[in-house]
Amino acid sequence: MPVTKALGGGTLLGVPISYGNGENFGTLCGMDKNPRVFKKEEVELFQTMATLLGFVIDLDEAKSRIQSYSTPIVPIDDGVVILPLVGDMDEVRSEIILEQVLAKSYQKSIDYFIIDISGLVIDDGTVSENIFNLTQALKLLGAMPILTGVRPDQAVEFQKSGSEMLQLTLKSNLKEALKWIGFQLIRSK
Repeated sequence: MPVTKALGGGTLLGVPISYGNGENFGTLCGMDKNPRVFKKEEVELFQTMATLLGFVIDLDEAKSRIQSYSTPIVPIDDGVVILPLVGDMDEVRSEIILEQVLAKSYQKSIDYFIIDISGLVIDDGTVSENIFNLTQALKLLGAMPILTGVRPDQAVEFQKSGSEMLQLTLKSNLKEALKWIGFQLIRSK
């Protein structure tokens, strides 16, 4: 083949990598400098590897979609939104949250961005650092970040990590945060 000559090889084996729906993602290639016929076992191995890569790519894209859906930014009123964070937060999820929060904040004029972390698992300093970075980015866009739902175990982790979280506006719960920014519940009789 012309491509093998251009690359200085003698034999090229290419196996398609496909998504679960059959759409082609790319090609897994193997090349030998010497012209030869690949053995049946080698071709089967490449086919198996291409199938496994297709599954991994599908899983990675599904995980990415799930993570993007798991960032519910809830509008409360003009200029006020709530972001309830639940579960584990790894580096990838932190980046997705940061991207979505900043995009939403930029698109709409948000004055107060309440971040509730009562359901968030914080097991190391990177999570508190990521939350702090998120709040600083919000401030740069003109939004006032308010952190709510800090549990005792989270407070200890923030303290251990030397986090600057204590510089943030902290409220014990969502009710207190809304009250602090001027919302009042008026019950009908």
